[in-house]
Amino acid sequence: MLKSMTGFGRGEYEDDNFSITVEMKAVNHRYNEVAIRLPRFLNPLEDRIRKTILKTISRGRIDVFINADYTASGNCTLKVDKNLAAAYHNALREVGEAVGAAETGINAAAEILYIARCQDVINVKEGFFDVESVWPKVELALRQAVDNLVAMREAEGGNIYGDFIYRADLIAEKLALIEARSPMVVEEYQNKLSERLNNLLAEHNVTVEPERLLQEVAIFADRTSITEEIVRLKSHIKQFKLILASDQPVGRKLDFLIQEFNREANTIASKANDYTLAQLVVEIKAEIEKIREQVQNIE
Repeated sequence: MLKSMTGFGRGEYEDDNFSITVEMKAVNHRYNEVAIRLPRFLNPLEDRIRKTILKTISRGRIDVFINADYTASGNCTLKVDKNLAAAYHNALREVGEAVGAAETGINAAAEILYIARCQDVINVKEGFFDVESVWPKVELALRQAVDNLVAMREAEGGNIYGDFIYRADLIAEKLALIEARSPMVVEEYQNKLSERLNNLLAEHNVTVEPERLLQEVAIFADRTSITEEIVRLKSHIKQFKLILASDQPVGRKLDFLIQEFNREANTIASKANDYTLAQLVVEIKAEIEKIREQVQNIE
């Protein structure tokens, strides 16, 4: 199934001691890139998280945002830096002296609350945290987020698939008109050339051999022949539809194939010595460009 590279997915898990929320946002990218933001205590799981995502998603930039909390008795302790607290206490005394308020009494409770809020006076010390025990919970939320992201990418890919088929059929229709018109261009050239030569030679009472006229027409037909290009473009359209039906990531294949579409269209345009053919080629190239823009969003 065709997949877009853009999408969003969210997954959650919660129990009495642990809760986690995983959000994933994917956008277009030439390669596969995963950026993960997660709490420090889950850092040992970052590589597993990345590998789990890459098993399912093969192309695009994926930003992963993980928020998690855990509570366990005895897992955290508070440590008071007594020397730093004493230094703050002495600094407050010195401030009082500096402003001429050394004799002013300081409310003990207020001072304690103030010093407790000062940076690094009270520090949280984390105890041992068993990441192995929480990995199944993290994986559950992660896979839920990945599945939701993939579902959104597949839904968008389905819309793009319909647009691709529509435009490929339009190109095939216009190519059929070009193929039908091409022989008429040679015939019209022969008639115009014959008419001009006859008018010119009649003025000088001169005749031209029919073989010579046919030779000139044959040279023109060979120079403007677009049969090979039409056959190749038809083949590309058929291959395009086959690739769209693949279950594998096809973005890079389609990107290359669309370049071949353009190559054949440009060659037809350079050989088309006819206004109608030129207009049809312009319309084909317009459809090719629309497909090319959409291909940039395919995984």
